[in-house]
Amino acid sequence: MKTKVVVAALLAALIAGGALAQGKPKGPKLYRWVDKDGKVHYDDALPPEAVNQARREFNAATGTRAGEVERALTPEERAAIAAAEQKAVEAAKVAEEQKRQEEVMMATYSNETDMRRAYGERLSLLKTTLESTDVSIRNVRENLAIMLSQASEAELAGRAVPPERDAAIRELHTEFLRQQQFQVNRRLELDALNGEFARMLNRYRELKNASLAPPAPAATTPPAAAPAPGGSR
Repeated sequence: MKTKVVVAALLAALIAGGALAQGKPKGPKLYRWVDKDGKVHYDDALPPEAVNQARREFNAATGTRAGEVERALTPEERAAIAAAEQKAVEAAKVAEEQKRQEEVMMATYSNETDMRRAYGERLSLLKTTLESTDVSIRNVRENLAIMLSQASEAELAGRAVPPERDAAIRELHTEFLRQQQFQVNRRLELDALNGEFARMLNRYRELKNASLAPPAPAATTPPAAAPAPGGSR
């Protein structure tokens, strides 16, 4: 078989150390691969089942290694690599956005007092909004309670509730629920803003301290120890 002759030529070339210098004309290739059962194969042509296997390629005439091919990735491995790359891209975007925000922060606030004042105004506005919403919710609740009580008394007296009164009750109840949800959203916004302020303040201090820190002194060789007084005895 041609393969056996080629293998014999390869082994003889390797034993004799007769690897030719680079730059010689390339000859036919010999492939070495390991199948799924762990068996090593040498051949001058790859069977279909070995195309995706990791393999080494040799110059059949000289025995020198001509290259190496990694095995083909499975669909699962390719998907995992793609997911990891996407995650890295997203992390880079987050880091870039954080850097941009920090640069804006350092350019906007010349000192910590400026930052406290700016966030204080936003926090105060949210708190004022919540207080006014609380008052509005109480008023709507009281009016709704009055209208429901009147409608209940009319029904108990055997009188039908007028359609316009029923519509007003429904509209007022819808407004009550809307304002309640608005209040919940503003409380969440207030909590988020408090958390943001704490994080930004800590980061501002870190960056400010880093910019004010003196440069580290250059490393120097420690002085040699002075000899003991009186010399050695």
